[in-house]
Amino acid sequence: MSLLEKMLKELPFSADELRDVISTAQYRYKVYRIPKRQPNQYRTIAQPSPEVKVIQRWLIANVLATLPVHKVAMAYREGRSIADHAAVHAKNRFLLKLDFSNFFPSISVSDVRRYLVEVAKMSANDARLVSLLVCWRNKVNGDLCLSIGAPTSPLLSNVLLYKFDKKIVQLCRTHRVAYTRYADDLAFSTNKKEVLSEISKQVQAVCESLEYPKLVINSSKTVSTSKAFKRVLVGLVLTPEGAVSLGRDKKRRLRSELYRFSQARLDIDDVPKLRGELAFAWSIEKSFINTLLRQHGREVFRKLDLPFDLDSEEL
Repeated sequence: MSLLEKMLKELPFSADELRDVISTAQYRYKVYRIPKRQPNQYRTIAQPSPEVKVIQRWLIANVLATLPVHKVAMAYREGRSIADHAAVHAKNRFLLKLDFSNFFPSISVSDVRRYLVEVAKMSANDARLVSLLVCWRNKVNGDLCLSIGAPTSPLLSNVLLYKFDKKIVQLCRTHRVAYTRYADDLAFSTNKKEVLSEISKQVQAVCESLEYPKLVINSSKTVSTSKAFKRVLVGLVLTPEGAVSLGRDKKRRLRSELYRFSQARLDIDDVPKLRGELAFAWSIEKSFINTLLRQHGREVFRKLDLPFDLDSEEL
């Protein structure tokens, strides 16, 4: 049974409806921009329409979920988090951070199609069908590529970088360097001085050696640091003691907002954000939540309806 036949059997579309969506899927995206941290810079988000999203989620469950992802890829995976990404490097003295330029858009429709045929051993027709359903047409430059906003993009980015991750792991093993990747953020750490400057050059060489996807290191975001300085990785602070922390500034702000909530002085529109940030803090630094519990009491936390057990023995 072809992939199209299986889709017709399992998806809530008639044959004509499905063929129409497939033929126009690359254009069925809502596109908008959000500001980046840098002034006057924006990130383009392209979210698929509801019918395309239904098909993409079906593809994840029935086609893409079985494709291999390297264990060093920490983003977009159940049971992995930015805390896991940071913890690998917390105890090492020297840290190098690299970043890909235009990560999702750099993975083209031809990259996806080629991978599905050569590695996933999919038929040419099925590979073409999948690639058209997971890529969007950028009307500015005409590129057909992965988008920020599509459900399939995170998984496909991890899948297509399997060979890259494998090469980098082999490289780092030779130099006794720890490596993990969180989406487009690459982290390397070691206790051996001056090793990471050579690693940076060799990672660039690996990027250039790959037939696909064509990955480019954003040199303006390259950071090399050590325990002698403040080390921040994916927004988390690596302490001199080798632990992963939310950081002093973020904890100070959360203390202030929780106090205002306890006094019924926090704007009601800010409560969901506080709830989410405290849940995130619990996943990163439970000892900080313990401190807040001792200061404010469990009743304040229960009012926030947080997604962790306040009566747990871990508290």
